[in-house]
Amino acid sequence: MARGDVRGLVKHHPVTSFFVLTYAISWLAWLPAILGYQGGADTALSMIAQFGPALAALAIVCYTGASIRGWARQIVRWRVSPRWYAVAFGLPAVLIGVQGATFGLLGYPLDLSSIPGRLVNFLPSAIILALIAGLGEEPGWRGFALPRLQTRHVPVLATALLGVVWAAWHLPLAFVDPRFPHGFTSAAPQILLALLTMLTIFFYAFFYTWVYNATRSVLLCMLLHGSFNAAIGLLPASFEALQRGTYMALLVVQNVSLLAAVAILIVATRGMLAYYAVPERSTDGTGWLARTIARF
Repeated sequence: MARGDVRGLVKHHPVTSFFVLTYAISWLAWLPAILGYQGGADTALSMIAQFGPALAALAIVCYTGASIRGWARQIVRWRVSPRWYAVAFGLPAVLIGVQGATFGLLGYPLDLSSIPGRLVNFLPSAIILALIAGLGEEPGWRGFALPRLQTRHVPVLATALLGVVWAAWHLPLAFVDPRFPHGFTSAAPQILLALLTMLTIFFYAFFYTWVYNATRSVLLCMLLHGSFNAAIGLLPASFEALQRGTYMALLVVQNVSLLAAVAILIVATRGMLAYYAVPERSTDGTGWLARTIARF
Protein backbone atom coordinates (compact mmCIF):
# COMPACT_ATOMS: atom_id res chain seq x y z
CA MET A 1 0.00 0.00 0.00
CA ALA A 2 1.36 3.39 -1.01
CA ARG A 3 2.11 6.00 1.62
CA GLY A 4 -0.62 8.24 0.29
CA ASP A 5 -3.12 5.40 0.54
CA VAL A 6 -2.16 4.80 4.18
CA ARG A 7 -2.59 8.48 5.01
CA GLY A 8 -5.96 8.51 3.31
CA LEU A 9 -7.04 5.41 5.20
CA VAL A 10 -6.01 6.93 8.52
CA LYS A 11 -7.76 10.21 7.69
CA HIS A 12 -10.98 8.41 6.81
CA HIS A 13 -10.80 6.12 9.85
CA PRO A 14 -8.99 8.13 12.53
CA VAL A 15 -10.69 6.50 15.52
CA THR A 16 -10.09 2.96 14.30
CA SER A 17 -6.50 3.89 13.48
CA PHE A 18 -6.10 5.33 16.97
CA PHE A 19 -7.46 2.15 18.57
CA VAL A 20 -5.16 -0.09 16.54
CA LEU A 21 -2.08 2.02 17.26
CA THR A 22 -2.94 2.28 20.96
CA TYR A 23 -3.21 -1.49 21.30
CA ALA A 24 -0.03 -2.00 19.30
CA ILE A 25 2.01 0.36 21.48
CA SER A 26 0.67 -0.75 24.86
CA TRP A 27 0.27 -4.49 24.31
CA LEU A 28 3.71 -4.82 22.72
CA ALA A 29 5.22 -2.93 25.66
CA TRP A 30 3.41 -5.23 28.10
CA LEU A 31 4.38 -8.40 26.19
CA PRO A 32 7.82 -8.91 27.80
CA ALA A 33 6.27 -8.79 31.29
CA ILE A 34 3.54 -11.22 30.21
CA LEU A 35 6.24 -13.60 28.99
CA GLY A 36 8.01 -13.38 32.34
CA TYR A 37 10.76 -10.87 31.53
CA GLN A 38 12.22 -9.18 34.60
CA GLY A 39 14.97 -6.72 33.93
CA GLY A 40 16.10 -3.14 34.00
CA ALA A 41 13.74 -2.12 31.20
CA ASP A 42 10.61 -3.06 33.19
CA THR A 43 9.83 0.48 34.32
CA ALA A 44 10.41 2.02 30.91
CA LEU A 45 8.23 -0.56 29.15
CA SER A 46 5.50 -0.11 31.76
CA MET A 47 5.47 3.66 31.21
CA ILE A 48 5.36 3.22 27.42
CA ALA A 49 2.39 0.90 27.83
CA GLN A 50 0.66 3.30 30.20
CA PHE A 51 1.13 6.22 27.81
CA GLY A 52 0.08 4.22 24.74
CA PRO A 53 -3.26 6.03 24.30
CA ALA A 54 -1.71 9.50 24.57
CA LEU A 55 1.16 8.62 22.24
CA ALA A 56 -1.21 7.08 19.70
CA ALA A 57 -3.50 10.11 19.76
CA LEU A 58 -0.57 12.49 19.24
CA ALA A 59 0.71 10.36 16.36
CA ILE A 60 -2.67 10.28 14.59
CA VAL A 61 -3.23 14.02 15.10
CA CYS A 62 0.19 14.77 13.59
CA TYR A 63 -0.15 12.24 10.77
CA THR A 64 -3.57 13.46 9.64
CA GLY A 65 -2.71 17.15 9.92
CA ALA A 66 -5.35 17.86 12.56
CA SER A 67 -4.84 20.69 15.03
CA ILE A 68 -2.22 19.72 17.59
CA ARG A 69 -2.93 22.94 19.49
CA GLY A 70 -6.64 22.19 19.67
CA TRP A 71 -5.99 18.67 20.91
CA ALA A 72 -3.39 19.79 23.46
CA ARG A 73 -5.48 22.72 24.70
CA GLN A 74 -7.99 20.31 26.22
CA ILE A 75 -5.27 18.75 28.37
CA VAL A 76 -4.58 22.03 30.16
CA ARG A 77 -8.13 23.42 30.22
CA TRP A 78 -8.53 24.17 33.92
CA ARG A 79 -10.99 27.08 33.84
CA VAL A 80 -14.17 25.19 34.52
CA SER A 81 -16.80 25.52 37.23
CA PRO A 82 -15.52 24.46 40.68
CA ARG A 83 -18.38 21.99 40.95
CA TRP A 84 -16.72 19.82 38.30
CA TYR A 85 -13.56 19.61 40.38
CA ALA A 86 -15.82 18.47 43.20
CA VAL A 87 -17.28 15.84 40.86
CA ALA A 88 -13.85 14.69 39.69
CA PHE A 89 -12.62 14.11 43.24
CA GLY A 90 -15.89 13.42 45.03
CA LEU A 91 -17.80 11.08 42.71
CA PRO A 92 -15.33 8.15 42.98
CA ALA A 93 -15.19 8.58 46.77
CA VAL A 94 -18.98 8.57 47.04
CA LEU A 95 -19.31 5.50 44.83
CA ILE A 96 -16.69 3.53 46.77
CA GLY A 97 -18.39 4.64 50.00
CA VAL A 98 -21.72 3.22 48.82
CA GLN A 99 -20.03 0.04 47.67
CA GLY A 100 -18.16 -0.34 50.94
CA ALA A 101 -21.31 0.19 53.00
CA THR A 102 -23.19 -2.37 50.92
CA PHE A 103 -20.29 -4.80 51.23
CA GLY A 104 -20.29 -4.41 55.01
CA LEU A 105 -24.07 -4.81 55.29
CA LEU A 106 -23.75 -8.10 53.46
CA GLY A 107 -21.60 -9.34 56.31
CA TYR A 108 -18.10 -9.02 54.85
CA PRO A 109 -15.34 -7.81 57.19
CA LEU A 110 -14.35 -4.14 57.14
CA ASP A 111 -11.74 -2.30 59.20
CA LEU A 112 -13.53 0.96 59.95
CA SER A 113 -10.63 2.23 62.07
CA SER A 114 -8.52 2.54 58.90
CA ILE A 115 -10.86 5.05 57.24
CA PRO A 116 -9.25 8.29 58.58
CA GLY A 117 -5.81 7.29 57.35
CA ARG A 118 -7.19 6.24 53.99
CA LEU A 119 -8.97 9.59 53.60
CA VAL A 120 -5.75 11.49 54.32
CA ASN A 121 -3.95 9.59 51.56
CA PHE A 122 -6.75 9.87 49.01
CA LEU A 123 -6.16 13.36 47.57
CA PRO A 124 -2.35 13.09 47.15
CA SER A 125 -2.76 9.64 45.59
CA ALA A 126 -5.44 10.92 43.22
CA ILE A 127 -3.24 13.76 41.98
CA ILE A 128 -0.18 11.53 41.49
CA LEU A 129 -2.23 8.93 39.62
CA ALA A 130 -3.82 11.67 37.49
CA LEU A 131 -0.33 12.63 36.30
CA ILE A 132 0.53 9.02 35.45
CA ALA A 133 -2.51 6.94 34.51
CA GLY A 134 -4.64 9.99 33.73
CA LEU A 135 -2.10 11.74 31.54
CA GLY A 136 -1.15 8.49 29.87
CA GLU A 137 -4.69 7.59 28.86
CA GLU A 138 -7.15 10.49 28.82
CA PRO A 139 -5.63 12.58 26.00
CA GLY A 140 -6.35 9.53 23.85
CA TRP A 141 -9.63 8.03 25.08
CA ARG A 142 -11.49 11.23 25.90
CA GLY A 143 -9.33 13.86 24.20
CA PHE A 144 -9.26 12.13 20.82
CA ALA A 145 -11.66 9.20 20.42
CA LEU A 146 -14.74 10.35 22.34
CA PRO A 147 -15.48 13.64 20.52
CA ARG A 148 -15.06 11.93 17.15
CA LEU A 149 -17.31 9.03 18.11
CA GLN A 150 -19.97 11.47 19.27
CA THR A 151 -20.13 13.12 15.85
CA ARG A 152 -21.36 9.78 14.46
CA HIS A 153 -23.27 8.22 17.35
CA VAL A 154 -25.53 9.33 20.18
CA PRO A 155 -23.56 9.87 23.40
CA VAL A 156 -24.65 6.64 25.11
CA LEU A 157 -23.71 4.49 22.11
CA ALA A 158 -20.45 6.39 21.56
CA THR A 159 -19.58 5.85 25.22
CA ALA A 160 -20.49 2.16 25.07
CA LEU A 161 -18.28 1.61 22.02
CA LEU A 162 -15.38 3.45 23.61
CA GLY A 163 -16.00 1.68 26.92
CA VAL A 164 -15.61 -1.75 25.35
CA VAL A 165 -12.33 -0.83 23.65
CA TRP A 166 -11.03 0.97 26.74
CA ALA A 167 -11.89 -1.92 29.06
CA ALA A 168 -10.37 -4.57 26.78
CA TRP A 169 -7.16 -2.50 26.52
CA HIS A 170 -6.56 -3.27 30.21
CA LEU A 171 -6.70 -7.04 29.69
CA PRO A 172 -2.90 -7.65 29.69
CA LEU A 173 -2.75 -6.24 33.21
CA ALA A 174 -4.44 -9.45 34.36
CA PHE A 175 -1.23 -11.23 33.36
CA VAL A 176 1.21 -8.50 34.41
CA ASP A 177 -0.09 -7.77 37.93
CA PRO A 178 0.85 -10.61 40.31
CA ARG A 179 -1.86 -9.50 42.75
CA PHE A 180 -4.66 -9.86 40.19
CA PRO A 181 -5.68 -13.51 40.94
CA HIS A 182 -6.60 -12.66 44.57
CA GLY A 183 -5.91 -16.19 45.73
CA PHE A 184 -7.41 -18.06 42.77
CA THR A 185 -5.11 -20.57 41.10
CA SER A 186 -7.32 -22.07 38.37
CA ALA A 187 -8.15 -20.40 35.07
CA ALA A 188 -11.96 -20.30 35.26
CA PRO A 189 -12.32 -17.95 38.27
CA GLN A 190 -9.48 -15.76 36.99
CA ILE A 191 -11.30 -15.36 33.68
CA LEU A 192 -14.43 -14.38 35.60
CA LEU A 193 -12.40 -11.87 37.62
CA ALA A 194 -11.07 -10.38 34.40
CA LEU A 195 -14.57 -10.09 32.91
CA LEU A 196 -15.97 -8.44 36.05
CA THR A 197 -13.03 -6.03 36.12
CA MET A 198 -13.55 -5.14 32.46
CA LEU A 199 -17.24 -4.56 33.20
CA THR A 200 -16.33 -2.16 36.00
CA ILE A 201 -14.12 -0.15 33.64
CA PHE A 202 -16.89 -0.16 31.01
CA PHE A 203 -19.32 1.42 33.47
CA TYR A 204 -16.74 4.05 34.45
CA ALA A 205 -16.67 5.29 30.85
CA PHE A 206 -20.11 6.90 31.21
CA PHE A 207 -18.93 9.17 34.01
CA TYR A 208 -15.91 10.27 31.99
CA THR A 209 -18.15 11.15 29.04
CA TRP A 210 -20.40 13.20 31.29
CA VAL A 211 -17.47 15.15 32.76
CA TYR A 212 -15.80 15.67 29.38
CA ASN A 213 -18.96 16.83 27.63
CA ALA A 214 -19.77 19.28 30.41
CA THR A 215 -16.29 20.78 30.63
CA ARG A 216 -14.46 19.96 27.36
CA SER A 217 -11.50 19.42 29.69
CA VAL A 218 -9.23 16.40 29.44
CA LEU A 219 -7.58 17.70 32.61
CA LEU A 220 -10.81 17.06 34.54
CA CYS A 221 -10.95 13.56 33.07
CA MET A 222 -7.37 13.01 34.20
CA LEU A 223 -8.33 14.05 37.72
CA LEU A 224 -11.37 11.78 37.59
CA HIS A 225 -9.14 8.94 36.42
CA GLY A 226 -6.71 9.49 39.25
CA SER A 227 -9.56 9.69 41.75
CA PHE A 228 -11.15 6.44 40.57
CA ASN A 229 -7.81 4.67 40.91
CA ALA A 230 -7.11 6.22 44.30
CA ALA A 231 -10.63 5.53 45.57
CA ILE A 232 -9.84 1.81 45.60
CA GLY A 233 -7.64 2.58 48.59
CA LEU A 234 -10.61 4.07 50.46
CA LEU A 235 -12.27 0.69 50.88
CA PRO A 236 -11.59 -0.23 54.53
CA ALA A 237 -10.42 -3.77 53.85
CA SER A 238 -6.91 -5.18 53.52
CA PHE A 239 -5.67 -7.01 50.45
CA GLU A 240 -5.30 -10.14 52.58
CA ALA A 241 -9.02 -9.98 53.43
CA LEU A 242 -10.05 -9.55 49.80
CA GLN A 243 -9.23 -13.02 48.58
CA ARG A 244 -11.06 -15.57 46.45
CA GLY A 245 -14.84 -15.50 47.00
CA THR A 246 -14.72 -12.34 49.12
CA TYR A 247 -13.08 -10.38 46.32
CA MET A 248 -15.46 -11.86 43.77
CA ALA A 249 -18.38 -10.68 45.90
CA LEU A 250 -16.87 -7.18 46.07
CA LEU A 251 -16.64 -7.01 42.27
CA VAL A 252 -20.30 -8.03 41.98
CA VAL A 253 -21.30 -5.33 44.49
CA GLN A 254 -19.25 -2.76 42.58
CA ASN A 255 -20.79 -3.62 39.24
CA VAL A 256 -24.36 -3.67 40.51
CA SER A 257 -23.89 -0.27 42.15
CA LEU A 258 -22.20 1.14 39.05
CA LEU A 259 -24.99 -0.15 36.83
CA ALA A 260 -27.52 1.64 39.03
CA ALA A 261 -25.45 4.84 39.04
CA VAL A 262 -25.00 4.79 35.25
CA ALA A 263 -28.74 4.25 34.77
CA ILE A 264 -29.48 7.23 37.02
CA LEU A 265 -26.95 9.36 35.11
CA ILE A 266 -28.41 8.45 31.72
CA VAL A 267 -31.97 9.15 32.86
CA ALA A 268 -30.99 12.41 34.59
CA THR A 269 -29.23 13.71 31.45
CA ARG A 270 -31.94 12.33 29.12
CA GLY A 271 -29.34 10.18 27.44
CA MET A 272 -27.22 13.14 26.39
CA LEU A 273 -24.53 12.85 29.10
CA ALA A 274 -24.15 16.66 28.98
CA TYR A 275 -23.44 16.64 25.24
CA TYR A 276 -25.90 19.48 24.77
CA ALA A 277 -23.77 21.65 27.08
CA VAL A 278 -21.22 22.40 24.33
CA PRO A 279 -22.55 25.08 21.97
CA GLU A 280 -19.32 26.05 20.19
CA ARG A 281 -17.47 24.45 17.33
CA SER A 282 -14.64 22.16 18.34
CA THR A 283 -11.12 23.50 17.88
CA ASP A 284 -9.45 20.11 17.62
CA GLY A 285 -10.47 19.28 14.09
CA THR A 286 -13.41 17.03 14.96
CA GLY A 287 -16.07 19.38 13.60
CA TRP A 288 -18.13 19.02 16.79
CA LEU A 289 -21.11 21.33 16.17
CA ALA A 290 -23.95 22.21 18.47
CA ARG A 291 -26.46 21.67 15.65
CA THR A 292 -25.25 18.10 15.30
CA ILE A 293 -26.81 17.13 18.61
CA ALA A 294 -30.24 18.38 17.59
CA ARG A 295 -30.62 15.32 15.36
CA PHE A 296 -30.10 12.87 18.27
